[in-house]
Amino acid sequence: MDEAEGTRLTEHQRHWLEQIQACEASGKSVAAYASEHGYPVRAMYDAKKALVRKGVLPRTHRTRFQRVQTKAVTVGGEWRIQLPNGVSVDFSGTVDAGSLSTVLHTVAHLG
Repeated sequence: MDEAEGTRLTEHQRHWLEQIQACEASGKSVAAYASEHGYPVRAMYDAKKALVRKGVLPRTHRTRFQRVQTKAVTVGGEWRIQLPNGVSVDFSGTVDAGSLSTVLHTVAHLG
């Protein structure tokens, strides 16, 4: 949303909006971008939070849980897990809970 859509931004807010957008476009972390440009990291986070509250920036909270569907198909110790993002994980044999958790957490952010 911008001024044309009814949200008026102060000069200060416009400045921070530009910096946050530049940071996101750079692919750098907020800490790296802030350090490179001489901004306090906390100031960037506070500005982003204020712009999200104002409706100018989208919320960026990550989903903590994902809905899954189970199918009762067992074929010789082979597994396939299909995630909502379209990524599937195939393996056979046994796997410990820690390894499975690591793999599923990683692939949940792909696709």
